[in-house]
Amino acid sequence: MAKPKYHFDITPHIIKQLGEQLVPDDVTALLELIKNSYDADASYVSIEINTIGEYTNERLFYPNQNGYILIEDDGFGMDQKTIIKSWLLISYSNKRSLNGPKEKTPQGRTPLGEKGLGRLSTQRLAEICEIFSNKVGKKGTHIAFNWKDFEKEESLSAVKVKYETYSSKKANGTTLLLTNLNNIEVWQGKNLERFKGQILQVISPYKENRPFEVYLKVNSQPIELDKFNEGLSDLAISKFTFSIKDNILTLKGNTRLTKFQGNDPLASEAFHNFVEFDNGRKLFKYLKSKISDIKRSDDPYFMSFERTFEIDKDVKLEIYNGERAKPGEFNGIINEFSYKEEQLRNENSINNIFGKYENYKDFAQAQIGIKIYRNGFAVLPYGIDESNKDWLGLSSSQTKTSFYDLRPDNVIGYVAIDEGKNFELKDKTDRSGLISNPYSRNFFTLLHFVKDQINLYQRSIRRNYNNFLNEYKTENNGIKTVNQALNELKVTKSKSDEVKQEFNDAVSNVEKAIIESGMIVKSVKNNPMYSTDLEKETVEKVNTLLNKLKVIQFTLQKLEQVISKTEKLNEVIDILEPKIQILEDQLINFSELASLGLTAESVSHEFTSIADRLAERATFYVSKLQQNKLNDADIYVFIEYINTTVTGLKIQLRHLDPALKYNREKKSLLNLTSFFEEENDYYINRFKKQHIELKIIFEDTFSITINRGKLVQIIDNLLNNSEYWLLERTKNEKDFKPTINIKIASPWIYISDNGYGISPAIENQLFEPFVTTKPKGEGRGLGLFIIQQLLDASGCTLALEPIRNEHKRKYIFAINLSNIIVR
Repeated sequence: MAKPKYHFDITPHIIKQLGEQLVPDDVTALLELIKNSYDADASYVSIEINTIGEYTNERLFYPNQNGYILIEDDGFGMDQKTIIKSWLLISYSNKRSLNGPKEKTPQGRTPLGEKGLGRLSTQRLAEICEIFSNKVGKKGTHIAFNWKDFEKEESLSAVKVKYETYSSKKANGTTLLLTNLNNIEVWQGKNLERFKGQILQVISPYKENRPFEVYLKVNSQPIELDKFNEGLSDLAISKFTFSIKDNILTLKGNTRLTKFQGNDPLASEAFHNFVEFDNGRKLFKYLKSKISDIKRSDDPYFMSFERTFEIDKDVKLEIYNGERAKPGEFNGIINEFSYKEEQLRNENSINNIFGKYENYKDFAQAQIGIKIYRNGFAVLPYGIDESNKDWLGLSSSQTKTSFYDLRPDNVIGYVAIDEGKNFELKDKTDRSGLISNPYSRNFFTLLHFVKDQINLYQRSIRRNYNNFLNEYKTENNGIKTVNQALNELKVTKSKSDEVKQEFNDAVSNVEKAIIESGMIVKSVKNNPMYSTDLEKETVEKVNTLLNKLKVIQFTLQKLEQVISKTEKLNEVIDILEPKIQILEDQLINFSELASLGLTAESVSHEFTSIADRLAERATFYVSKLQQNKLNDADIYVFIEYINTTVTGLKIQLRHLDPALKYNREKKSLLNLTSFFEEENDYYINRFKKQHIELKIIFEDTFSITINRGKLVQIIDNLLNNSEYWLLERTKNEKDFKPTINIKIASPWIYISDNGYGISPAIENQLFEPFVTTKPKGEGRGLGLFIIQQLLDASGCTLALEPIRNEHKRKYIFAINLSNIIVR
């Protein structure tokens, strides 16, 4: 008796289930088949979907079927051996790579397929699959099978596959014919319109980002993939491009003048009065003085900028296997659109391209979202479905303080990645996003960095635009400050009181003159026989004068109403004056309290570290006590440790105490040498654990009058900044020895470190609020702004010295204390 042959097998039904899990919908299925044409080095792929017709151009194994999908390309094709190995051996893929980038095709493309399961997409679309394919100089191979057979047979090898060879008229290529469509309703009526929108989402509508031509026809109706053309792109109110190459992130932007036009009538009026009348000439001059890297741009844009960042120095990336997990080179575009008709009223292209404004708006809103395209094909679901339109988190910054940031409903764009250059960015098995790994996480970190830098630019130009309006208005008015405006009100009230009696006398005199003149005119006119010619001539002149007096009287009556209003100015002044004073005090308190918060944050971190170490020691000695191993020496050591810990806590509290409210208002005479010697214990203790060396150089000591807590906060915020970036460099460079330098040279305090320095891209906006290159959650961009506010309250300044380090970056902060120095 022959021994039974034991072996694994699989039922065909499992293959159908696998296909349903891996290919969630018809659009994804079609996309996978288009990718196969790309992988075959095709210069084009043609797709025809016909829901009612019958395909008759070829000899078929399964003729007379209802409806078909025809996918045809001019790729390198398949021979009999390739079809058996690539199509009929489930899950085999010659595109697979265990480590590193995949092997390229003969034309240099990196295959997009990953799992070798794209063929299962055909069962999502139709019952019957027929393939016609041939390589150059070889006969063609025609195979066909019915997916229904996978439900009938018991083993996979029993599924019937029909085949034959044929002489092809094409030099090379593949034709895939799918008949007996599963979901005809997907390609009809409203569903067809939905499909058009979906296919435009998953195949890049940007020619520069699409690697080969895709022709699509549904029931004889072509679908134009290029409909999203340059015309729509040129209507963007702001346009940003970015690229990452050779450790450099380059960000470029263009902004239309109408970007500054506000929503409400007053803002629009200000824009027309102070900006539009000279095409923004004065505005640009002002902005250029504040943001030095902006330039005038070509029409239709008003201004542009270009900024570069060194990724190793400016962006915090995750470390993997001892080095930064860099995702590879990529680039992208983010266009910001406006739906305010007034901002686009001069755009002829709206009528030329879309017919009318409503059509432009509908089409633009249908394309909303930032997509990720891998070699021209969308990586789902980013920017595609509603739940993932805002995967970049644009809505999270929509607050009252950042209204001018990018908003998810106004942005259209893409990120272009490449299978070869970004091979570590891998799709999930079900094509529902990128697999989370250090490379993909750093990829998203870089994109969030780009978004943050765009938002910083948007806020900066808007904030400076508002400042421009304020300065321009006050320059014309001669009033520069709120206090000047209040004083002007007081002067107006005083002047009005002075002239009030004179005005009343004038009103009374005009009234008398009118009465007397009227009597003269009436007397002569009533007695014409007794009036001389001279009197009659005089009466005519008096009558003319009388009419002018009546006009003056009418004007005086109006002025009387105005003067009566000025009597209430005292009430207005009494209300405004204390409120203005309160607001100014609150601004000072805000700066002080915010700075205190940053100082307390660092101190609380120290408290936590001290508490953790004390708890660790206590646990150790409790364990020894429980094991009856605790001796007198242990108790002595523990007590000494507690004493040391208490001393450390006192140092922390002594450092924080001057900044508390009951001490914050006290000013004292401080010798800077004594001040830094007293604070030295705190700083040494703090930086010792981070292996940061602190050097204090007393080149020329001097004394100042200032609140001690305020000075502590100023120094702390600068040192916090240095500490953060020094630790970031330490993570990347094992042999790096971080150092902070403080130099005292009357009337200056210079603070610097040997980190990378300030990124040139933000050095001109460094002291504006919310400007930072730190990741979200690790930096607010308020530290330097708060320091400036604290110094400004004392008539002092903070500046970034022009000297650059070996990285060609500014790195020295200079505090000018000349206004509070004691001679």
